[in-house]
Amino acid sequence: MFSRIKYYIILSKPRLVYLLFFTGFAAMVIAGSIYGYDWTKTAILSVAIILGVMGSNAMTNFVDREIDIIMERTSKRPIPAGKIKPRHAFIYSLIMVIAAILLAGYVNIWSGLFILLGFIDSAIIYNWLTKRRTPANIILGAPAGGLPVLAGWIGISGRLEALPLLLFILIMIWTPVHIWSLAYFYREDYRKAGIPMLPVVTSSRKIHIILSVLDFAMVGLSIYIGLKYALSPIYLAGSGILGLVIIVFSLQLMIKGNKKTAWLLFKLTSPYLAVIFILLTIEYVFIR
Repeated sequence: MFSRIKYYIILSKPRLVYLLFFTGFAAMVIAGSIYGYDWTKTAILSVAIILGVMGSNAMTNFVDREIDIIMERTSKRPIPAGKIKPRHAFIYSLIMVIAAILLAGYVNIWSGLFILLGFIDSAIIYNWLTKRRTPANIILGAPAGGLPVLAGWIGISGRLEALPLLLFILIMIWTPVHIWSLAYFYREDYRKAGIPMLPVVTSSRKIHIILSVLDFAMVGLSIYIGLKYALSPIYLAGSGILGLVIIVFSLQLMIKGNKKTAWLLFKLTSPYLAVIFILLTIEYVFIR
């Protein structure tokens, strides 16, 4: 029984759940600091976001089950490893997503809609329709990562404003940085599975430049948010110092094109998003 539960948790990609839940939760806390906290709504929306992301991830595993068998990195996932039957994964995913939409929609109809759009974009548009057809796949799938922020914000505030939209864009920039960096190091796996991720069909030199430019944009937008909303020196210093480190390594990657530098940059940009949202939460809860 417990081993079966463990495999369903693995199917749901818990690391991605943690990050996307945290960004949505941070958005709710920030909105609450401005418009007044409603912890009942926050709790319901938190559960909805967790279930929605878990269900979407499970559906992506269902959609990718045939290519997961081919790729060494994914061959031990529950479906290709025979731990969960595909139809069970499909049913599990639908139950989780429907529950998430109903819970979020109970708080705010727009929150429910954003949860639904996240599922459609991640599981259908990205994984099913475009992942195996175009190098632009993750660009089309990037909005899914930012939709928990919009669902959380509008559920608490009842309105959509510039700040959550900027955070949504920040996540959209971060998503291809994260996915293409991963695909860069596992490009042979993707090539073997016939997935035309950009690092598979583009030279290493071009990928280094693209990743560096996206890193510049990500850092620039983070700092712009601090300047636009006159945030404290704590946010500006924290985002600025971390951003400076990323920019230095990005410049080094553009100039030298060293694979070791690319890996180090990937390890730095992975937690970058979480750090920015932590700084924003501290800013709006304790400083402003």
